[in-house]
Amino acid sequence: MQILAVNPWIYDFAAYDLWLKPLGLLQIAGALRSLGCRVNLIDCLDRHHPGLKSYYKRGIPRNKQYGCGNYYNEVITKPFCLRQIPRRYKRYGFPLVLFEEEVKRLPPPEVILVSSGMTYWYPGVFEAISRLKQRFPEVPLILGGIYATLCYHHASRYCGADFISQGGDIRKLVKLIGKVTGKNLPEKDLTTNSPGYPAYDLYSRNDYIALRTSVGCPFNCSYCAVNLLSRGFEQRPPGQVVEEIEYFYKGHGVKNFVFYDDALLFREEEHFQEIGRLIADRGLNCYFHTPNGLHARFVSEDTARLMKEMGFILPRLSLETINPERQMTTGGKVSTGELKEAMKSLRKAGYSPGEVGVYLMMGMPGQEMPEVRETIQFVHSLGAKVLLVEYSPIPGTRDWELSGLEPDLDPLLHNNSLFPLYPLSEWKNFQELKDEAHRLNTVT
Repeated sequence: MQILAVNPWIYDFAAYDLWLKPLGLLQIAGALRSLGCRVNLIDCLDRHHPGLKSYYKRGIPRNKQYGCGNYYNEVITKPFCLRQIPRRYKRYGFPLVLFEEEVKRLPPPEVILVSSGMTYWYPGVFEAISRLKQRFPEVPLILGGIYATLCYHHASRYCGADFISQGGDIRKLVKLIGKVTGKNLPEKDLTTNSPGYPAYDLYSRNDYIALRTSVGCPFNCSYCAVNLLSRGFEQRPPGQVVEEIEYFYKGHGVKNFVFYDDALLFREEEHFQEIGRLIADRGLNCYFHTPNGLHARFVSEDTARLMKEMGFILPRLSLETINPERQMTTGGKVSTGELKEAMKSLRKAGYSPGEVGVYLMMGMPGQEMPEVRETIQFVHSLGAKVLLVEYSPIPGTRDWELSGLEPDLDPLLHNNSLFPLYPLSEWKNFQELKDEAHRLNTVT
């Protein structure tokens, strides 16, 4: 069976490739190939696509450190509901003409799979679906991913896909593909968390590999949608994780590995520490990155030492706020004291000031500016880099239910750049907080 997998553009006020890969789509592609399917990939966010060379005056820009970098982008007209936002709205990813060239170049598919990221990125999803249906009007098109799961009714009404797949269960998707194509795929033991290696070889170049050692999360924070996207929590066997890292390290020369886990350090002695020991035994000299914040309460001295020995670069912890009451009401995953102890362990392990990042939120419900400023100053006093995150409620979460927002609110207004719980008059204060965090980070 010939399958086309597509990762659409990002339509937003800002976007940056901070180790951003469509891991779910790549895992699905790998699983389908193990069943005998032929899969082609169009990733509109591929910064190294050879066709981009002609769109840059001096060639495709070099990577920033450890494989990150800026996307090619074009300024576009803002949607009507965003017209008052005083920022430029852009399409991030390669030009529309290049997309059309890719579609024409590839063999006609028997089914098309389109992924979706943040709920408010849906205009890029709609653009891709529209163009694909114009080219292949009779080919079944299945939409999956975050937007498709969290905004199912909106997607069903407006996206133009033939079918919508919710959640991340690969087995259900395989059954759906067989149903819509009329072709029964071979029976195979596919599990959601270990369907085979993601199909990174579909790219012309890989500067980093994103992977998961687990699915789901044992916590249930009021602002987080992880448990809506993945039911339950399950960790992969450490040996299996290390085999995957070794495969891409030795077989493809990749040195940067990115953990997408939401609870990487949970049960650290039997899971994370065992992964670290196996990596050391096999002599894998890699760099590791954690764009999702780590749980500070699990950063023991042994774990911190192992992180340093393994090559963790700017390990990122999550605090969100210094307010103890808000810490508990949002889920109780971390306390200020636990962050202090984690920072002590990391300093003892050899991390210098500024070599550890801590995520903070601003704009949480009921949160005043002094609370955010106090949290910024506290994190700076610990010698950590302040990573300020803009808050917005996510559909289906407890925060969403308490927000008073309409259930049929246009997902464009979920954008964390908008602060939907704050008036535009607050933007000046938010910018002042950003500036203060930036200033403190430069002197850490």
